[in-house]
Amino acid sequence: MPVPMSTAEIDAFLAEPRVAVISTVDAGGRPRSAPIWFHWADGAAYLFTGRRTLKWRNIERARYATLCVDHREPPYAAVILEGPVEPSDRPLYDLVLAMAVAYYGEERGREFAEGYRDHPGAVAFKIVPRRVVSWDYREG
Repeated sequence: MPVPMSTAEIDAFLAEPRVAVISTVDAGGRPRSAPIWFHWADGAAYLFTGRRTLKWRNIERARYATLCVDHREPPYAAVILEGPVEPSDRPLYDLVLAMAVAYYGEERGREFAEGYRDHPGAVAFKIVPRRVVSWDYREG
């Protein structure tokens, strides 16, 4: 049976570099999902995307999203964050650099982040969860 995670377990789970799935609603009311990097800090998921992407256009219209972060091998686990999307209080480059180093490692991460140093076509934002659902299939 799955068990809910504690706040400390959720924080530890979200601190790991995992690819999440963000879900938004398009102009026709249809759900849209896409894989995305994230950085968990201060009770919020920080993300970035291109200003021309469907997910950003959906966010601009609705200002709300769901982020599903899961572990897809036994023991299965997941955290789902649901809440409003707000502007990031972190500079885009700094956020991308932190994520890229976590996901790619130091050298490749720094190289990747350079493309976002002065990138007017990208935007940083955060999801501040109003609802958090978690489960973990660990034995115990």
